[in-house]
Amino acid sequence: MTGGGFGGCIVALLRPEKVDEVIAAVNAEYPARFGLAADCYVCHASEGAGKI
Repeated sequence: MTGGGFGGCIVALLRPEKVDEVIAAVNAEYPARFGLAADCYVCHASEGAGKI
């Protein structure tokens, strides 16, 4: 589940070299369009849960 209906939420799967470019575009366009500041979080996939 993403977002709670309060201004938008996305999950973007990007090549590492595109991350900064996409964040810059979101930070430029989102406030101009919606009047709100965007928060961007960069996450990395992991192996997930496992047996200890």
